[in-house]
Amino acid sequence: MSRIAAAVDQVLLRRIMAWAAEFEDFAVHHAADGLYVAEACVDPDVDGREEVFAIALVSAFWFWFDDRSDKFLREAQTPVDWDTLIAYGEDEPPAVLGDTPEVRFFQRLCDLLAPLAGHPDEHRWFRVGSAKVFRAMYAEERMSRDAEARSLVECIETGAHSTTLPSILTAAYLVRRLDRPRRHGDPRIVNVERYLYLSQRLLNDLKSAEKERREGHAGRVSNAVLLLERDLSPAQARDFVEAQRQGYERLLQHDLDRLGARDPFAATLSRLVRCIHRWYATGPLRFETDPGR
Repeated sequence: MSRIAAAVDQVLLRRIMAWAAEFEDFAVHHAADGLYVAEACVDPDVDGREEVFAIALVSAFWFWFDDRSDKFLREAQTPVDWDTLIAYGEDEPPAVLGDTPEVRFFQRLCDLLAPLAGHPDEHRWFRVGSAKVFRAMYAEERMSRDAEARSLVECIETGAHSTTLPSILTAAYLVRRLDRPRRHGDPRIVNVERYLYLSQRLLNDLKSAEKERREGHAGRVSNAVLLLERDLSPAQARDFVEAQRQGYERLLQHDLDRLGARDPFAATLSRLVRCIHRWYATGPLRFETDPGR
């Protein structure tokens, strides 16, 4: 058992595995990583196990989906129904659904979250956030299939959404009944979310660079560290990306301070930032650089 799997609620872990048992390639590490993130999104003094379970399923879906899409890069043509998945961001969800595992899994998540929403706009906010992730992942797949990353700015901006946080966060808002649409005009929350996505994109690139280097064109070509190595030494590239990451985190903290510790959005976002750092420090299996381990 991995260190992350050992650290989470074992009853909820088994429940997630049972819920997702029908979906091929879904593994314990997807469920454990999802649960690890979810446990940080809730307030233990207010929220219960059902809230953790719902957020964990959304997070686990994305760990699973990311691995599936990486696997499909090695095939001539992807079986992912990107059009249907991206269409979830429209005013109305797709009327006709495909029968791919990815669509069925995501539709089940939508069905699970719908009755938990205080009003339809909250559920739509989740679907729109998720569609941003699908759109970004599709753009990264096209770059990888072309074996050519575009500019650093395009890779980072696209990668900010492919962190999957726009979906996980909106699910957490919905489940915790924070009513994110009501605060849509608050620039402090908008800024914190943006800086969170960007800083975590760069943190992910730093942690995954060696794995991506090993996989070559079978992996993602939009890693900021590897992209900068065209013009800089590996050490210089890492130092530059780390400096940008720290800059985004300082900006993030500035707006968190403006929100204030009592703001429920600030509390949720602060816990998530701390959790992400702990998750990387714990050593998730997905960033192993030795395929034999």
